[in-house]
Amino acid sequence: MIRYLTHDEIDQTKWDQCIAQSVNSLVYAYSWYLNEMAPGWFALVLDDYDAVMPLTHNRKLFIRYLYQPFFTQQLGVFFKRIESAVHLTEFIKAIPSQYRFIDINLNEQNELAEGGDIQLRKRKNLLLNLNHTYHHLHKHFDEHCKRNLKKAHKLVQHVKGIDPALAVAFYQKYKAMNTSEVYAEDYEKFLNVLLAAQQRTLLKCLGVFDTHNNLQAVGVFLIHQSRIIYILGGATDTGREKRSMYCLFDSLIQEYAEKAFVLDFEGSEIPGIARFFKGFGAYKQPYFKLHINRLPLPLRWLK
Repeated sequence: MIRYLTHDEIDQTKWDQCIAQSVNSLVYAYSWYLNEMAPGWFALVLDDYDAVMPLTHNRKLFIRYLYQPFFTQQLGVFFKRIESAVHLTEFIKAIPSQYRFIDINLNEQNELAEGGDIQLRKRKNLLLNLNHTYHHLHKHFDEHCKRNLKKAHKLVQHVKGIDPALAVAFYQKYKAMNTSEVYAEDYEKFLNVLLAAQQRTLLKCLGVFDTHNNLQAVGVFLIHQSRIIYILGGATDTGREKRSMYCLFDSLIQEYAEKAFVLDFEGSEIPGIARFFKGFGAYKQPYFKLHINRLPLPLRWLK
């Protein structure tokens, strides 16, 4: 039986055990992550936490809705046993009708059919299997990537670990203008997530420095089970000219080559960024955005 639970009714210990044991486990779904990025989240729970679905909800005026939190690429239904995936449609049907508008991302193992008021839009993710020698991985970089990497190394840059607060501040200074809908309080919540991940040894923050020790680029990664997720990063104008991000990803790939990890670039709908990720030999792994519009007319037309 699938139960609808408010935040106070959720057993967060059992919840986190379910996420840890899920065949499609993702770091975004842990309670400590959701508590920061979607405070007061509700949930759907199958039996004794055999499968779960976070409901990241909000309200505008009289309209209750489900949304995708910032810095949280995929959520949806997580299940301990692959056979529990058959309950996916039941989970979607179990979302209370009080949520009149639903616009959330499912995860890559949530396969759902369109029909009725259910609409799906395929989103792109890009992954790279690191369980090969670095020589093998480098061989599959495209020529554009290899040329830029060669240029980056000629300029003598070095990569080293940095503090997460520095990484977030750097991003806010050099990249936040591209994500104007993300506010200062969202970055504060995200930094809290990174600090919580750091306490759990799930965090890797890298910076690229020039010969004068000026920070040119940053990359923030969450490492959970067999997945390394690139969750935040960017470069200064000089860093872009020096191809510093190529140095950063090449360093990471060298470090984890021949280990049972997948590098998750988190994809991109921006062609130039997608090309950058694909240049390292990444392959496509789609997931779906779930859209359900139950708004009354004429609000339905506006959405």
